Amino acid sequence: MIFAQVMKAYSVDQIRLLEEKMNAYEHWVFLLILLVAVLILVSVLQRLTIAKLRSFEASKGKYLSKDPTPNSDLSQLNITEVPIADIHTITQTPIHSEMTIGGKDLLDPGLVFKYIVHLDTSKVISIGQREGNIVTRSTDILDHHLTIEICAIDVSNLEMLSYTLELRREGKVLLQLPGARSFREMGNKEKIHISKTLSFDGEPCLESLSPKQPIRFRLGSRINSLGKFNSGYFEFHLYSKDVFEKTDQGTKRIEKHFYLKLVKIFPGYDTAGQTKEGLVPMLARFGG
Repeated sequence: MIFAQVMKAYSVDQIRLLEEKMNAYEHWVFLLILLVAVLILVSVLQRLTIAKLRSFEASKGKYLSKDPTPNSDLSQLNITEVPIADIHTITQTPIHSEMTIGGKDLLDPGLVFKYIVHLDTSKVISIGQREGNIVTRSTDILDHHLTIEICAIDVSNLEMLSYTLELRREGKVLLQLPGARSFREMGNKEKIHISKTLSFDGEPCLESLSPKQPIRFRLGSRINSLGKFNSGYFEFHLYSKDVFEKTDQGTKRIEKHFYLKLVKIFPGYDTAGQTKEGLVPMLARFGG
């Protein structure tokens, strides 16, 4: 009786409406369950990522703690592994390692180097491959290929100073003195004097070294039977200019400043053929 009354209270349309609402509720419940599953998955992934980061930090800390080298030994190790050039020495020794040389690292003709000679110390000029005051980075040049030591003499003369140039070579050098008609092969060790007041038996003495009448040097590897370099050479000119300097007595004295000019690199650098040590050969001359 009661059931019949309940059934009579709902029409067919009302029942259909209730079914549609139930279907909508099912869809919402399904979406909520899917959202909860996605949130759970994100949370699990975050926990895994945090666990990996913590494991990485822990292993990194263990590695650092197991390093047997103390701080004091580290500083000593760094010093021994990486040689540092001493700026107080005349010849600088660079680090010999694999490197690539560009045009800015190579010498250009026209470069002029100025040197002032003090009374109490000599001035040493060294031209070399990777060591010296002038570094060529050329395979045709040796370290300390040419060394020029300039010292002032007759310092008691209050009017004009005289100078002695001591030349030493480790590689092949062609030399031309002012007034000479051609180059000659330089000996292992030679002396040249510059003075207007002194004379030296058996050794050349020049009154001056002007830019138009300098001492000419050609540096290379091998000299042929004609007295010329087979592959190529660097040509330097050494000259001086007079200057007035004040003496301890308050008078003016003529002294000299010296200049070394790179005049020519013949036939030139072959940068495409450089070695892994950063050395550059000469260009191949026409005809081999």
